[in-house]
Amino acid sequence: MDQLRVAVAGLGKMGTALARRLLSQGAEVAVWNRSPAAVDVLVAEGARPTATPAQLWEFAEVVFTFLADDDAVRSVVLGESGLVGGGPEHRLLVDMSTISPAVSAEMAAATKQAGVDYLRSPVSGNPGVLTAGNLTLMVSGDATVFARAADILGLIGSKVLYVGPGDEARILKLAVNSMLAATAEALAEAVLLCETSGIDRSTALDVISSSAVGSPFIAYKRQALIERQYEATFTTAMLAKDLRLVTEAAATVGVKLPLAELVGQLAEAASAAGLADLDFVVLLVHLQRLMGLPTDVPTGPSS
Repeated sequence: MDQLRVAVAGLGKMGTALARRLLSQGAEVAVWNRSPAAVDVLVAEGARPTATPAQLWEFAEVVFTFLADDDAVRSVVLGESGLVGGGPEHRLLVDMSTISPAVSAEMAAATKQAGVDYLRSPVSGNPGVLTAGNLTLMVSGDATVFARAADILGLIGSKVLYVGPGDEARILKLAVNSMLAATAEALAEAVLLCETSGIDRSTALDVISSSAVGSPFIAYKRQALIERQYEATFTTAMLAKDLRLVTEAAATVGVKLPLAELVGQLAEAASAAGLADLDFVVLLVHLQRLMGLPTDVPTGPSS
């Protein structure tokens, strides 16, 4: 059997973890990134570098993109030497970025015109979950194309859920992130209430984790909150960006999401207060600052 040859464009934390996961499964992997440092790290681990996104098609017929936002996806897919450039018919682009349904639809039209098959496959999980192969993938696009990609997607995640022929995966990803944001804010408020009432944080988190509202997310964040560690698996700035996308998507279908809007405002304010690059559970620190309480970490120049 021929060795699997795939490519990854966008080597942030998740894109790097994706490339490593594919390498660990025996695939040959080509990589591209706007800045070369991340490429050099993966080349040292066995990946092949390329100079432009379009050159990835010279190596692989399946390219995964894991990019920061709408503008980055537009640039890498549609820009000069982008992924809609020359290559074989029915080459496959799988975009794992969290972007707006509107830009995703724009990508669908452009890839169709260029003869590129296109799947939307945002994920639920962090780099560690991805490395372990335990991601949940929400996939939408042409069902025949999905069937062709099912085996390779199965190398990446333990749950691969086909959710529809269009941009359904984009909406579901935003819905999941909206709930994640609400949970993070509720957890921050619960910890704040307990601590200011004299309850040890560890005790509070033990009870919350074991209660009816416990979840894998709360269990995963428990130790980091106890140790006051806020190194990002997903930044406050990225959360704020995603919540903007949530409210925009809701507006296009004529609904309002008051909780998502509120947590979005809190995430924006926390980012502006110097917490943008820290993990989004730093919403707790933002609350501490609002209350005039000692904070777990500095919140910015005014601290």
